This record gives sequence, C-alpha cells and structure tokens, in this order.
Amino acid sequence: MSRWDRQLSFRGWKWVASALGAASLAWVVLLGTRAREEPVRCGSLFESKEARCCAPGQGVSAGQCVGMPEKCPAPFLLVRQPTPGCVFPDSRVFIEGGSVTIGPTDWDSVEIVEKHTLAVRPYFIDQTEVTVHRYSACVADGLCEPLKQDAEPGRPVTGLSIEAATRFCTYSAGRLPTPAEWMFAASGSEGRRFPWGSHGLVCRRATYGLASGPCADGGAFPDLAGLHPEGATPEGIQDLAGNAAEWTLSEEGTPSVRGGSYRSKTAGDLKVWSTQAAQARDDVGFRCVYPVK
Repeated sequence: MSRWDRQLSFRGWKWVASALGAASLAWVVLLGTRAREEPVRCGSLFESKEARCCAPGQGVSAGQCVGMPEKCPAPFLLVRQPTPGCVFPDSRVFIEGGSVTIGPTDWDSVEIVEKHTLAVRPYFIDQTEVTVHRYSACVADGLCEPLKQDAEPGRPVTGLSIEAATRFCTYSAGRLPTPAEWMFAASGSEGRRFPWGSHGLVCRRATYGLASGPCADGGAFPDLAGLHPEGATPEGIQDLAGNAAEWTLSEEGTPSVRGGSYRSKTAGDLKVWSTQAAQARDDVGFRCVYPVK
C-alpha cells in the first residue's frame, strides 16, 4: 500500500470513528430525553395535566380538574352540578369468601409482616372508594357531615374521621370492611402481593407517587376513583392500591388504614398487607362492605 493510500485509509477510519461517536452521543441524548418523559399514568381516555388525570376539555387549577368535560369516557358519567366532572358509577362486587395466607415471599422482607392466615365469609364490597358525588347524597339527607371544601365529584372522599366514614356506610346499609375482608379483596385466595398480581407496579396501574415522584410531582389530591382499570383485581375492584388510603375497622373496634395513597413512593406502601397510622388525613378515604342476603 502506498503512502497516499495509507493516508486515505487512515482518514476513512477517522471519519468512521467520528460518525460512530456522533451516533453514540445522539443515542445517549435520545435515551436521556426518553428518561425524562412523563410516565404513562392516565391511560388513553384521560389527559395528563400537571399531577392530575383530567377529562378532555378540563384544565387544572389549584391541583383540581376544573371546567366542563367535553365528554366522560365510559363507564364514567358526566355530573354537571354543583361541580362539573366525571364520576365512576356506584357499583358493588361480590366476594365469594374463603381463606388465604398473607405474608412476605422469598424476596419480601420478613420484618414487614409475619405470615398469617385469614378467613372471610361471602360479602359485597364497593368497586371503588366512596366518591364526593355519592357522599353528597348523605349530606343532603342531613345524615352525614358536610365536607370542608368543594371537590371534584368523582374524587374519593378524604379527610373524614372513622366515625364519619362509619356513618356513611350505615346510611348505605353497609359498614366499613374489617382488615381481613379488605386484605382478602385485595389479595384473593391466591395471596397476590398487589391487587392485580404479584408484580408490575407501574404508574398506569395505581395512583401513587404524585407528590414527589416517581409518577409525578406536586400532586396534592387523589385522582378520580376508578381511573386505573389495569390495576383492578380479577373481580374488578379498583384502587385498592394507591389513590386514597382506606379505613378498616376490626370486629373488636380497632381502626387501621390500608392500601397506600397518591403520596406513597415505594412498593412496600402499596402491598396488600401494608398499614399506616390510624388517623384521619387528607389522603385517607374509605369504601363499604355489605352483607349477602
């Protein structure tokens, strides 16, 4: 090979190396851009607005979805007064009952909870957390205390004491679930780690990590009840992980809070056996259970 040929060959390899370097840099930038993209959490029918999932046509003000929706994606229903919004229809799910052993698996920390077996009889349970719209009927009848502030009709009721939550369930011919009933609804007879299964905690399945990540930042409210059908149990019960944490009441009268909320940041907060301090907070809601007649 002549000296001229060697120079051409060297220049060719230099060009190739430069091109590869530029391509690698572009790939790194692309990956970085994708890493900064907002996690998929609102599905295809609702729109991501700041730390909320709002109906088409709505905006966000002070952390709430505001304005008249252009439409409410099925099965949500449009409510116009007193505050416009989309509401998941009131429905109940039948739980056949049975027994299940709850506790850590080989990769869960044994310090979190000891394994124990619980058994429940058949019952019905609300498909979603009790919404502001549903609760307002009890207020209108003078049997429930008014909420402290106006809220979107489809959001879970939060901030109530366990006594107030109990009054609403009594008004609805039900009661608060016991811890065993709540956990059985979430875990099923197979002992799922999460309501939908034993893995796959992602933002499109549960409303969590909205206050300071990993799903959003600056969130100050739960999302609409029933927003994440991918996170439902096989029977169709929604929001047993995240959104609003939920009151339970043992047969002996001991309260507890379960399920994690939109503020939860880790998987441990959302597993079916997780508990939180039993106190009324603005991220604690509830659902009711009903007897089988």
